[in-house]
Amino acid sequence: MIEGTFGANLLLRALMRHAPGPWQRQFEVVRLSLGEVLNEPYLVSDFVYFPLTAVIALLHVLEDGSSAEVAMVGPEGVVNLSLVMGADIAPGVAMVQCAGFAVRLRADLLERAMASDPQAARLLMRYSETLIAQVARTAACNRQHPVPQRLARWLLQMLDRRAGDAMPMTLELIAVLLGVPDASASAAVAALQDQGLVMFSRGRIRVLDRPALERRVCDCYASMRAEHDRLQPALDEITATHAVPDSRTDASRLAFLHHSAILDTHAEPVLAKITSKAGEVFAAPMAMISILDRDRDWLKARVGYTATETPAANSLCSIFFETDEDTIVVPSTLADPRFAGNASVRGAPFVRFYAAVRLAIEGHTIGTLCVCDTRQRRIERSQVQALEALGADAVRVLSAAVT
Repeated sequence: MIEGTFGANLLLRALMRHAPGPWQRQFEVVRLSLGEVLNEPYLVSDFVYFPLTAVIALLHVLEDGSSAEVAMVGPEGVVNLSLVMGADIAPGVAMVQCAGFAVRLRADLLERAMASDPQAARLLMRYSETLIAQVARTAACNRQHPVPQRLARWLLQMLDRRAGDAMPMTLELIAVLLGVPDASASAAVAALQDQGLVMFSRGRIRVLDRPALERRVCDCYASMRAEHDRLQPALDEITATHAVPDSRTDASRLAFLHHSAILDTHAEPVLAKITSKAGEVFAAPMAMISILDRDRDWLKARVGYTATETPAANSLCSIFFETDEDTIVVPSTLADPRFAGNASVRGAPFVRFYAAVRLAIEGHTIGTLCVCDTRQRRIERSQVQALEALGADAVRVLSAAVT
């Protein structure tokens, strides 16, 4: 299972980081098989898919039943985007052309996030521009260029979206994707094989000479590749222009915190018990109640951690100033771009698993109850619920101490 690697999808990573919300708790990682159909044309569909290692073909189906690929979606985007734009049906077929994993999410959850969060809307609309450009160019390519060049373009697009130079593939599937008869697909494969560009054998096609294949391909590939390469800088520009403000330094929050009689005080026995219980629930070696000051995380209570405070620059808990989520669970910090570069992950104490709940009093985020482990973890929903209940207990105790 690759749970925790949601950051492998470019668009999903941007949405998680810059347009967070409760929808992120509904992710389901699914394994997709070669040739699997995710939705039929003009039938109600309920889910969107963010490919992680899979690649999905979007097909247009004609009245006579024939079809042709109009776009492909890999770890840069999302499938069934029309459902997020208010439709309840997808106009074409989405079929798996490279087996692998994807994140599945109910479309209505993402639709609501787009409607309520301008940042989510901007990110999804920018990706839609990339997808539309690909659809338009593919339509022109299918009309203007011979089948071997179209096959070369398709192979290069696949290599841009997956690891390795080989992939399972049948002649029948190639024919469906290119919208040509089986005989034409077979002839195109043979033409590229005769030039030493690919090898096709036993349901598997391998690219032998990518540079030569790029010289053989039509100019549509360069156009599509340029648009594909522009996507990440475009998403980065959006998130830089509309960055979530850092409320760790918010003056009213700090004033409340510094007058609360919480900082630099002894841990009440009940808070020590809550912290210990949190560690037991997860069987984790480290648990703590962190009070989030301007430049440091001060540990009100702790288990399995010797330091009494950590610099804000190394704080894993700073994530709560960048999201409206009250509970965050990270099965693998190395696989999550929000945490992978943190000093506490790359260095001691080498945190590999992180789970925390927000501690808020009178609308101010004052701290977290968190558990950490030095190994990646998979957990049960009941453990998360127990952590949330313990967090609520901690808030009640801390609220009573506020003067």
